[in-house]
Amino acid sequence: MYAPPAGIGPELGDVEVFSAGDEIHLFHLTLPNHDVVQHVVSDDGLSWRALPAAIRTSDPGEGPDDDMIYTMSVTEHAGTYYMVYTALGRAEQGRIQRIAVATSTDLIRWTKHAGNPVAEADRRWYEAEPLPGGRVSWRDPKPIKVGDTFYAVVCGREAEGPFLRRGCAALMASDDLVNWEVRPPLFAPRRYWDLECPQVFTVDGHYYLTAGIMEDRSQRYWQAPAFEGPYTIPTDGGFLAPMGHYAGRVCRWQDMDLFYCWHRPILLQGQFADYDWPAFGTRINTYGRIAPPPLQLIRRTDGSLRRASFPGWEAYREAPAAPFEASSRTAFQGRAARGWSVSVAAGADMVTGAQDLGDFLFEGTVTFDAPSAGFGLRLDERGGGYFVEVAPGREDISLQKWLPPVEQPTYAYQEIQRGWMYHPVEAGRAMPFRLLSVGAYLELELDGEVVLATLSGQRVGGGVGLWAESGSAHIEDARLSPMRQPANR
Repeated sequence: MYAPPAGIGPELGDVEVFSAGDEIHLFHLTLPNHDVVQHVVSDDGLSWRALPAAIRTSDPGEGPDDDMIYTMSVTEHAGTYYMVYTALGRAEQGRIQRIAVATSTDLIRWTKHAGNPVAEADRRWYEAEPLPGGRVSWRDPKPIKVGDTFYAVVCGREAEGPFLRRGCAALMASDDLVNWEVRPPLFAPRRYWDLECPQVFTVDGHYYLTAGIMEDRSQRYWQAPAFEGPYTIPTDGGFLAPMGHYAGRVCRWQDMDLFYCWHRPILLQGQFADYDWPAFGTRINTYGRIAPPPLQLIRRTDGSLRRASFPGWEAYREAPAAPFEASSRTAFQGRAARGWSVSVAAGADMVTGAQDLGDFLFEGTVTFDAPSAGFGLRLDERGGGYFVEVAPGREDISLQKWLPPVEQPTYAYQEIQRGWMYHPVEAGRAMPFRLLSVGAYLELELDGEVVLATLSGQRVGGGVGLWAESGSAHIEDARLSPMRQPANR
């Protein structure tokens, strides 16, 4: 996980990821001022080290970005790196967004183009004047090379159509990443206010478009037979990442297609939830967004994209996976237990591991044969902890936190995240699973699909278990690896 250094101050904003050889470079906005693009680099995709800031806002009156800088992207062309970014000027009180460019030969030292800005919204197709109290959306450019031409999708809004539904993936074209021609929208779904941080990318030679949706803070995607489209919702419903993941970028690194983003837990209707950090000692900034570990994107045979756990976690095992023994008695009913099996005719029961854990990877094959069942982690002897709930016959998976509140004798309950399987869970069918808990990070891959990925630091250690209500659950080949945490420096 990555965020700016601890303290009440700068907060991580939208990210860009760029692969260069064996390294991944992460650039990010710095909130709340939007005055600097920070830069960190990783050689394993999980641990980050700081580099000098890339660009900063210009001095007053010295450039079109003398107010704020919004989301950027990095593209290499003929040995030069081009940062195409969003510039906001003081002359319009930051209400008009334009596109600017900076260049570098080493990814470290950047020079702004003397002819900035290089593009702005064209009123033939896009809103180009701010309404009273409003702004012009023309931000978050992300180029892709198709043939000999660079095309950049931009967060823009159509000039006509239902006012609340004009958000589109606007389009620009260039031969050199400096001189841009604005073109009609690539994709205008007539459904959303804005498509934030849009990106066209390919997986196995097939085209996809992803964007952050402001209305519910979701990260969605569409597929197309060619760059020009048409872009349609895939068979899995078009959610690219678990809820709380937002404003993401996809990059190709070491033969993997990786999705990076920022994350903040959300409640219903796209409202942010506060982080719960009291037990999470860390140097990272705990006041807002955090860049979580990446997810690997893999194309299914029907064209939709599967989210898999990042293979880079293998290097963070403290020891090889070893058989994981269960306790001799169940946790809720106090019955004799036989390995990783729980069966109860009425009510709920849970079988747990024989010891408490800190950072770990728990894996094996699980079978659910109950109306409601799942996993528990960070458990205590009072029945509290974090609980994954699975309901055979349904696609949704729930992560719940059930802990005693501070200095009160009762309890506090919250659903932290809800995820979805590609197919409904089948009762009685064995599925591989990987349950990862490292620091505040929680991730569940079930049947090859990452269905939960979030952060919660109110409790970061405790027991691990398997539970069921009015039925049974069973784990075969239960294995455990102690894990170490990635470092930020």
